[in-house]
Amino acid sequence: MIGTLSKWKWPVAGVAAAFVGSMYTFGFNRNITLQASSGNEDTSGSIGLRDLLQKLIHNFVQGSKGQEKPPLSPKEASEILRRNERRVDVNVGAVSYYETNNFASNTPCEDRGNEWLLLKTNGAAFGVFDGHGGWQCAEVVKNRIPLYVALSLLSKSDLTLLEKDNLKDLSLDNFVAVFARDKSEKTESNSKKNVGYTLSQKQEVFHTGPKYLVKNLIEKSFVDRMPVMESLSLAFTQLDDDISTEAIPVKVLDESFVAGVTGACAIVSYIEDQHLYVANAGDCRAVLGSLKPDGSWLATPLSIDQTAANPEEVTRLQLEHPGENFVIKNGRLLGQLQPLRSFGDIQYKWDKVTHSHVLTQVYGGPIVPPSMYKTPPYLTAKPVITQHHLQPHDKFLILATDGLWDVLSNEQAVGLVADFLKHQSKEKHTSPGDDAEASELLEHSAATHLIRHALGGNDHSFVAQMLLVPDQYRRMWRDDITVTVVFFNSDSFLSKL
Repeated sequence: MIGTLSKWKWPVAGVAAAFVGSMYTFGFNRNITLQASSGNEDTSGSIGLRDLLQKLIHNFVQGSKGQEKPPLSPKEASEILRRNERRVDVNVGAVSYYETNNFASNTPCEDRGNEWLLLKTNGAAFGVFDGHGGWQCAEVVKNRIPLYVALSLLSKSDLTLLEKDNLKDLSLDNFVAVFARDKSEKTESNSKKNVGYTLSQKQEVFHTGPKYLVKNLIEKSFVDRMPVMESLSLAFTQLDDDISTEAIPVKVLDESFVAGVTGACAIVSYIEDQHLYVANAGDCRAVLGSLKPDGSWLATPLSIDQTAANPEEVTRLQLEHPGENFVIKNGRLLGQLQPLRSFGDIQYKWDKVTHSHVLTQVYGGPIVPPSMYKTPPYLTAKPVITQHHLQPHDKFLILATDGLWDVLSNEQAVGLVADFLKHQSKEKHTSPGDDAEASELLEHSAATHLIRHALGGNDHSFVAQMLLVPDQYRRMWRDDITVTVVFFNSDSFLSKL
């Protein structure tokens, strides 16, 4: 009997999760007030059914017998959470260092992240990419966006020199230094194994890739450098156009097609001197943490989620597709896709002829009903870009996929990083024997600290259960989570005042 109950434990809980989740989706998210913890004891607020869902899982896991020993110790849980964490000292301009980590729900993880230095401008860039429908598009964007950003920020004289040299030296290493390469992830070099045309051959056929980006830039009328915001926008849209075009099959379906039919939300922060730019396409998010004079912390969002919950995005689509009342249906694009901007997702971008000729044949029927697919494209990767002039009180920037923001608010996330920094500073001034237990439990990365709290925070038993959810049920409980926290060097600001 016990074995039978154990067998059905997660499926039954999954049904409960789906039920409460559906209530959240259809709007029954009001008039419920519970205690919400962000890691600070004095934090409470009015919350909805998403938090009720977490409480439901907690009660299901604990049962009615009260507290029991968790299946993993806090130290064992920490070891699992820290597997992919990384800290890199940058010390370039306003950036001191960054910490990053990711925790998978999907197998393989569909999130990606990348951090790089632009050699020509000495600016630092940090990107987080949230794949959907597969990891392939996120992987391509991760690998290709650094070069597209670097080329888009070149001066007219540098572009002219490249043209005179017949565009021979367009390799990534000539323009970008990646801070830390993750050898564990699949790389885009696999796309060169396409049966039929290689990626470079397809780029010559379709006039896509870095060479044609440079040609496009040379034709534009600017004297020194394009404005940074315009450069970032061009890098995003040109890469997405290339991915969508390269997805067209030549003789056979290949990995370029897979990269195009999957999708990825993307957020990239570019920091040059004291100028901070955030380019966002989708529902990843960037939040700035600033220390106020009274010692409290301010959370400033530098991006807005581009979903149906964003009235400006809904209005944009309605204006672009007048009379098509179904453009947003059940809170999704054409009733299917949640983010309203993203890379890839060619099923919402291709013209009607290509859409019908290729996708209908590949999938044996229309992906989007022809009666709804009237005026494509319905989706864009053109980013919304914000600019911020860094000040001494700006201490860090959090970039994360929606797996974090589905659980934590902007204020909670900033509060957790601030609390982490406080305890980290305290630990540096504490002897090893003074508070050994606290020292053992303390995370060594702000990114990992945020992920832990997205999974249950100081409730070690609940965190342990979340870490041990069987593979086939993980997606019911949590999404992939990728977090990068960039820390600023206040001394560099003060020296320029």
